[in-house]
Amino acid sequence: MKRFFSLAVKTAKWTLLAVLAVEVLAFAVITTSNWIIYGNLREGPKAVYDPYTLFLMENGIWPTANSEVINFHPELSRTIWFFGGSTMRASSAPYERSIPSLVARALNERDKPCAFNCLNFGVNSFNSLLEIKYLQKQFLEYIIKPDLVVFYDGANDANYFAVQKDPYAHEGKERVQGVLESYYKSGIGILKPVNAAYFASFTRELLQKFLYTATPLDPASPELAVFVQQAVARYDFAERLSACSNAKFLLFLQPLYWVETCAATDATVAASEHETILGHKTFPHVRDNFTIVYAALEKALADKPYFVNLRNALCARTAPAYSADGVHNTDAGREGIVAAMLPHIRDRLPCNVLPANRGQP
Repeated sequence: MKRFFSLAVKTAKWTLLAVLAVEVLAFAVITTSNWIIYGNLREGPKAVYDPYTLFLMENGIWPTANSEVINFHPELSRTIWFFGGSTMRASSAPYERSIPSLVARALNERDKPCAFNCLNFGVNSFNSLLEIKYLQKQFLEYIIKPDLVVFYDGANDANYFAVQKDPYAHEGKERVQGVLESYYKSGIGILKPVNAAYFASFTRELLQKFLYTATPLDPASPELAVFVQQAVARYDFAERLSACSNAKFLLFLQPLYWVETCAATDATVAASEHETILGHKTFPHVRDNFTIVYAALEKALADKPYFVNLRNALCARTAPAYSADGVHNTDAGREGIVAAMLPHIRDRLPCNVLPANRGQP
């Protein structure tokens, strides 16, 4: 019996050490890949809890340059709310180079006598699910109401569904769900910290990402169909919610290196991006999985009056438009995106028409 207990203790000890070793190895792989791709040991923003949106970035609404407001002629002021993920927020670049700042500069330089106030509500890692919650929060709380609401999406919705295979996929979903449901989720639920730690573990995250890279996504899967249906319903709701405040709504499907059906027309640019963008040959299913979700959203939204497809908007670029992950943009990329957006924004907010929510002076 003494030998049995000694063997059991040794087995438990070595099992625990093996689990810890795997977790440390997974931690090293995850943090190293984050540093290579994002230049940061962590993926996603430093979050603060928000009861309406689940989480927001610690430093709040990102500043916008070039915005103007005419206090003595409010009927000439136009307010645009911009929502999206890190490509909209562009917090790794000077805020003067974000999409809302560039839109404000272009509109206020040309579309006189109107003045355009552009607000950047982009939050790193947000997709359509979290943006809808954030839009509701701002309609409830933000004092400056919009004449136009702009969503700029595609990358995060495609990425999170491809990884999580869940219609409600979003950043941090399983970690939050694990904490909330851990008590009753399994037989070890009485040990709540242990069960919650399982859902937050690097080992589980690394395994999930490995399966994402190694397993092809089924384009006919019922989960994908439900996800696309829910995403479209969110955007329909955003349009209706905006209309309740007499605001227009636009959804731009963002251009991404991985889903372009064209190559950069400039050979030097194409060669440069092929050299600098990671993952061309490794993980062959990643690009396909990402594109399957993106294309399904594109097809489902094609006939919506608020939808603008920018999938190939950067094909004529004469300078590299994407950073190493093929998603985030260079300054030249954001300039090209803004140029593609402006005609649609001007169409919704012509300067010779009074905004419906402001009325006559």
